[in-house]
Order: sequence, then C-alpha cells, then structure tokens
Amino acid sequence: MLASNSFCNASYLSCLFKKKTGVNISRYVNQVRVEAAKELLDTTAKSITEICFEVGFNDSNYFAKVFKQITAMTPKEYRNRQI
Repeated sequence: MLASNSFCNASYLSCLFKKKTGVNISRYVNQVRVEAAKELLDTTAKSITEICFEVGFNDSNYFAKVFKQITAMTPKEYRNRQI
C-alpha cells in the first residue's frame, strides 16, 4: 500500500527505507508499536491484551515475542519493573 501511494516499486521503496533508517519497514513499524505499548504499560491499567490490539498487533503471543526482541523483557516484566 505504501508503495502504491508513493508510485514506487515495493522492493525499491523497501530498499530505500532500509538505506535511510537502517531497519526494514516491518521492523520499524514494530518498533513504533512497541514504543506506544511501553507508554500505555506505564500510564494505564489496561490489560496487556488490550494494549496489544490497541497498538496494532492481532496476536498477543506475537506481540509478546516482538516486545521481548526489542526490549529484552516481556510486556509483563516491563510493566512490573518499577514495582
């Protein structure tokens, strides 16, 4: 969709994005989603599942996996780190 909106070939756009940011598009999107999740974990009492869906993940197991890859903590560990 991004490629069609920018009138570029998808693989060319992906290559350009990685050159500029150092990460591929899906990794970047996941990083943005995890940052949003961290904010919600810090500032709300919403369940981890609610936060998962709110930030754009469709599967709570995948969310936990991506969250841990990026932060080296599970969402639950992240929420409880200050307690």
